[in-house]
Amino acid sequence: MHNQNRHLAAILFTDIVGYTALMQQNEMHAVAMVKQYLSVLKITVKNHSGEILNDYGDGSLCSFSSATEALSCALELQQQFQKEPTVPLRIGLHIGEIFFEEKKVFGDGVNVASRIQSLGQANTILISGEINNKIKNNPGFRTVSLGHFEFKNVDDPVEVFALTNEGLIIPKKEEMTGKLKAAQKKFSAKKIMALAGIVLLLIIAAFAYKKFSGKKDISGKQKTIAVLPFKNISANKEENEPFCIGVALELQKKLEWMGELITIAPQSVEQFRDTKLSIADIAGALGGIKYILQGTVQRDKNKVKVFASLVDAEDGETLWSDDFPGNMEDIFLLQENIAQQIASALQVKITPDEQSRISRTATKSTAAIDAYNEALSSYVQLASAVHPLYWDSLSSNPHLYSEYQKTLALCNQVIKIDASMAEAYVLKGQTYFYSIYNWHASREYVSRIIDSIMFCGNKAVQINKASADGYVLLSRCFNWKDKNDSALTYLQKALLINPNNFDVAWQLGIYYNNIIKDQEKAIWFFKKAIRLNPLSVWTPTVYNELAFAYHSIGYFEKAELYHKKAILLSNNSMITTEATRALAIDYLHWGKGDSVLKYAGQYLKQDTNALYEMAEAYCNLKNDCTKGAQLYEQLWNRYHNHFNQHRWAVALINIGKKEEAMQKLNSAITQYINRNDTLSYDYAGIFALKGDKMKAMEILRKFDWGWGSPYLVQHDKLFDNIRKDKEFKDILQKALDEKTKLREKIRKMEENGEL
Repeated sequence: MHNQNRHLAAILFTDIVGYTALMQQNEMHAVAMVKQYLSVLKITVKNHSGEILNDYGDGSLCSFSSATEALSCALELQQQFQKEPTVPLRIGLHIGEIFFEEKKVFGDGVNVASRIQSLGQANTILISGEINNKIKNNPGFRTVSLGHFEFKNVDDPVEVFALTNEGLIIPKKEEMTGKLKAAQKKFSAKKIMALAGIVLLLIIAAFAYKKFSGKKDISGKQKTIAVLPFKNISANKEENEPFCIGVALELQKKLEWMGELITIAPQSVEQFRDTKLSIADIAGALGGIKYILQGTVQRDKNKVKVFASLVDAEDGETLWSDDFPGNMEDIFLLQENIAQQIASALQVKITPDEQSRISRTATKSTAAIDAYNEALSSYVQLASAVHPLYWDSLSSNPHLYSEYQKTLALCNQVIKIDASMAEAYVLKGQTYFYSIYNWHASREYVSRIIDSIMFCGNKAVQINKASADGYVLLSRCFNWKDKNDSALTYLQKALLINPNNFDVAWQLGIYYNNIIKDQEKAIWFFKKAIRLNPLSVWTPTVYNELAFAYHSIGYFEKAELYHKKAILLSNNSMITTEATRALAIDYLHWGKGDSVLKYAGQYLKQDTNALYEMAEAYCNLKNDCTKGAQLYEQLWNRYHNHFNQHRWAVALINIGKKEEAMQKLNSAITQYINRNDTLSYDYAGIFALKGDKMKAMEILRKFDWGWGSPYLVQHDKLFDNIRKDKEFKDILQKALDEKTKLREKIRKMEENGEL
């Protein structure tokens, strides 16, 4: 029986749209649909720690203790029901008090959630302002306000938001119907006349303002913009396609220089080429951006004409549009003019430094422009093909390696035409990086390639001191060389030049997370990178790294959320496997054995290393060291030189095979000494397992307790021999306290919208 006390809950209402009509038309189909719906509902609600309070057959009332879990459940439901057999479901969510009387659920929160749901249509998720406030800093959810609504039996208007994640429908306010109050009854004749007079005056004033000022007030809006791929309307489309692509990309770069504009990276926008989606849908998919720039490019030999149109994504109103005819050699000036007019329309102030960058002409050679655009198109295709695959894909795939060589050759062709074009050196350096993502590459080969990339980066910044991309190239090279101070210096230069560059934000996130171990800054930069580039082939990797930052401070709920987001976006690629393994490690350090086995089992076919996480779960979390030892043996039979033999030794000791275990421990000690890795977590654990408490504690006093180590150690049998030692307990508690302090600081910053 339910508790009679009132308690706060996140309330989720579902309803199958058109169910009654379907029952009349095709009863068997309707019944099958409901069975499918209930089956998925029960599993999904349970997986998100929720409870189905009422089942109405074609709808339900569910409660959750967390707004995040409730909305995650709603999103997963809609994603499931978009697959065959589809279920036309609408969902509404609210937060409020609920209580029970005679097994029935009551509360204002239930009433409001029901009414919000009634506004929806198939494949919508609508939420109240209260829910939106709880999740607005969560990059896994994107929302847009639909306005305020007056519901029946609800005193105050309720602001309703629509979730705009990929695949969801965003209803138009004027088409929404539901459990709303009837129009106001009767007014007295005097009130009607007075109201009519006021309205008439307002209409006249608005008309006069619009007619004579020609401007829309946008001063209070956050200035976020995406440049859609421009349509190629040239007579010879195929020949001019690279040029047309380049026009939009260069225009996006010029807008990116403007510090007041937040410009979405072109990798995320490319998927909307030739799309049938509305402007509002595109803006929602890109995170709820405010403005969209679209246009066309027409080229005829040396003549070019660009049409550009700036649209307010919220209401579809065109804020500005114009034609820009000119000659090929004037293309950079033409793009500068477009950028300046957009800045004027959006009331963006351009600083002198920004103006200098926007006005820069990359080359005066039309042949170099064409060659560069062809090289850029080749690079985009190469990156899109290689990035989601395993690191050795380029060397093991003749076709991809041929595309890599082709891209390098095209870059060299640009440099041959105009050796002063900095962008060509940057593109060549970026292409080189793909050849060192190779498990089998020798150190000498990698060193030569890094030197080549450094040459390209140095050449780019010598030609153009404002080449943020050139500084990013150099920073990545210094990372490879373990010269971290130099890496940061170049990233800071790039950030100063271009604060809204995706690569700069991403690389700074990696630097602060992996080198400095400053998770607060890392999370800030990773989130910024995702905001700038929410839908590219690189985005799942950024989510993966963001999740690891949360993992490092023991914020496992967020680590789980973002690793799942990486899996969702990665489309069964290499990153899917990486993120699934990382999720299994989340659960391993979190102490959730069944979840470790579930996700390790999912990527076992792609990567036999999954046996490692499975063995760890059986040995340390399920206390089945016999099964753990069997899995370790399978792993070492597959990889004879696999590291971490001491982990296998833990299982062997616990099943009485001490002599074999000691051999593996001694072998592990030799490996750690050869690697010069003698201040690590596992090295301390080896001595703890051998019974050398003094040596283990000597190492742990110096250990920095990075990643999730303070959480793993709590159930890691490697440390059982010293677990009750007072000094060990004190060291561990200090590490846990520091993690808790930072975790709570970050949680508070997120609640306040600061992170």
